[in-house]
Amino acid sequence: MESPSIIELHGRIDSVTSEGVDATIGSALDAMPPALVLDFTAVTFVSSIGLRVLLMAAKRCRKQNARLALHSVSEPIVDLFRVSGLNAFFPMYPTREAALAAIV
Repeated sequence: MESPSIIELHGRIDSVTSEGVDATIGSALDAMPPALVLDFTAVTFVSSIGLRVLLMAAKRCRKQNARLALHSVSEPIVDLFRVSGLNAFFPMYPTREAALAAIV
């Protein structure tokens, strides 16, 4: 079985960085992995543009039948997903190990 793609995101996901995040995720999904794990350990902020990039990644995963998981998401960012109603699109886990176990 192929390994999932794991992407470690850093800092802010906003209008300045969203294009790079989108390109990174797109490159990973071009390889058609069975799953994509996004590591939010070092993410400090997600703007509405960042949410859009993440939502497009989730939609592409669904289209490719690839599972998606996020891990180590800080409480303020979890709240952002809840308030925006997007938490249903993003399964979140406390650790990388938990995320990997859930998508296998």
